[in-house]
This record gives sequence, structure tokens and C-alpha cells, in this order.
Amino acid sequence: MGGVERVDVSEDRKGWGVEVVTSEGEVRRYRYRSEAQARYFAAVFALGPRVLPPVRRGKARKAA
Repeated sequence: MGGVERVDVSEDRKGWGVEVVTSEGEVRRYRYRSEAQARYFAAVFALGPRVLPPVRRGKARKAA
């Protein structure tokens, strides 16, 4: 993986999000419950880690 090109923090009705764009054009979006968490991880991503964590694709629902 190459470097991190851009990191954006945004708020919507579901909470806070961080969007990371790599130099290869890959876009990853991460969700956080609080602004503090989102800003913390945005700062970490802006430092350009060698490996980005996997994106979780929502919660698995348990059968009743």
C-alpha cells in the first residue's frame, strides 16, 4: 500500500466518519461514535501508516 493522500472527518446522522484516500486512489471509510475518536484516528491515518485496518461491513445480525 502506498501513502495516504487525504483524510476527511465528517458528521452525519449516524455519528462521525473518517474517509481515507490512498495515493493509489483507494477510498476507505471508518465510523466512530464520537468526534474525539474520529479526530484521533484521522490524525493517526494522516501520519501515513504502512497498513490501514480493515473496514468492517456492518454488524452481523443474530437470529432470534
